[in-house]
Amino acid sequence: MDVWKKAEKDIIFHKNKINIIENCVDRYAKQNPKKLAFVFENEKGKIKKYSYKKLQNEVNKFANLLNKLRIKKKSRIFIFLPKIPELYIGFLGIIKQGSIVIPLFESFQTQGLELRLKRGNAEVIITNKKLLKRLKHKIKGMKTIIVDSGKYKTLIKKSSENFKAVLKNKKETALMLFTSSTAGTPVAGIELSHYGIVQQHFTGKSILNLKKNDRYWCTAHPGWVTGGIYGIITPLSIGCTSYIYTPHFSARKWINFLKKHKISIVYTAPTALRLLKYNIKKSDLKYIKNIFSVGESLTKTTFDFYKKLGVEINDTYWQTETGAIVIANSPFLNKKPGSMGKAIPGIQAKIEKGEIILKKGWPAMMTGIYRHQKMYKNYFKNNWFYTKDLAEKDRQGYFFFKGRHDDIIKTSGERVSPIEIESELMRHPAVKETVIIGIPNKIKGSIIKAFIVLNSNFKPSKKLKQELTMFVKKNYAGHSYPKQIQFIHKMPKTNSGKIIRSKLKNYRI
Repeated sequence: MDVWKKAEKDIIFHKNKINIIENCVDRYAKQNPKKLAFVFENEKGKIKKYSYKKLQNEVNKFANLLNKLRIKKKSRIFIFLPKIPELYIGFLGIIKQGSIVIPLFESFQTQGLELRLKRGNAEVIITNKKLLKRLKHKIKGMKTIIVDSGKYKTLIKKSSENFKAVLKNKKETALMLFTSSTAGTPVAGIELSHYGIVQQHFTGKSILNLKKNDRYWCTAHPGWVTGGIYGIITPLSIGCTSYIYTPHFSARKWINFLKKHKISIVYTAPTALRLLKYNIKKSDLKYIKNIFSVGESLTKTTFDFYKKLGVEINDTYWQTETGAIVIANSPFLNKKPGSMGKAIPGIQAKIEKGEIILKKGWPAMMTGIYRHQKMYKNYFKNNWFYTKDLAEKDRQGYFFFKGRHDDIIKTSGERVSPIEIESELMRHPAVKETVIIGIPNKIKGSIIKAFIVLNSNFKPSKKLKQELTMFVKKNYAGHSYPKQIQFIHKMPKTNSGKIIRSKLKNYRI
């Protein structure tokens, strides 16, 4: 039997119709109503718990509120909130009501926020009083729901706890997420369908190895695709308990959170894992069964560090456009340091001219790009999906990430992978974090620039710059070394710890 046809058997269909939330919240609210679905902890250490039944009641109330406010099904509803319960409840309630949820990362300021609302033709925005202040201009035809207002609290309290999920054709859009170009501006909304849950659930079981008794922590904000898919939809479809830590990254606080809640499975960014290295001990990982990484290259240095602590990191590869994991290490696969694993069952992947390409037809594959049909079509050629990511594949089928097409630096006619230079610099004892980018140059096309955060016992100096330059020249390549080095106090990051590379392009010495 075809992998995906078999995987469909775990999902509730009504002939060709489906609703993601029936397959997540509703089924477990009926099977195991007292089981914890979400556990939230805020910056003050206050904990809020939601059983599957309580979550269902709150989601139903939210869906009823949307109808009460005469918000039509298929509306494009933006959520602009920090990682608080209202974000997660709203996310689920929107999909259950039959509309399209578009979560936004809470750090967007006025320009970034308004640009996304306009490009997405926002019909509704759900936010709080503090974040609403960033909206400086009126968006025509857009309704506003403020979750910490008296009006909202009164309406939600009066809403019914009964709501039947609106069934949708399986390829209808449930979730839309904005991606960014190399300049850091949103190009368009990637549309993901209800049918994607087939693959999202399948990879939750077969790759993340999630089970109902797991204590799971996905560190990503739902404004990014990992936080929406593997932070909300997938763990709920498995029926396990998700733990959510509201504040921004802090190594000591994250480690305390791991231990306090006895987290068994973590899904996070390699940057966060690198930052934890300076505080974490083997005893801090005593409850951990598996760690998974995504979003950036996992260096051999980081992999080896955690392996010495007794945990092998399982790197995974996917994109907003793929809708779910497509290449991965799993706990059952022998690891090769620096590799992001093999194509998962049901996915055909190969390398063409250095680029990862995938055979069309997997369930979670994007179904469109909002108002950009030409851009959508450009991803496909001869029934293959072109990822725009560069990699190598060895004879055993393991993939090794090299970078984005637009991240690869061409200097003096040579193509240079930033990841390889970053990995080399991370071996130097002075380097805590580093990012490599290309700086335009009239003669060489681009020159290599390194942004470096130093470890606390090192100070910036001209001598150290020369030492780091020679370290790369000697150990990596005589031509592929940083021509410029800029020491910075900290890297710009999302609250899940992922470096925002686009912001570094505006930094100048």
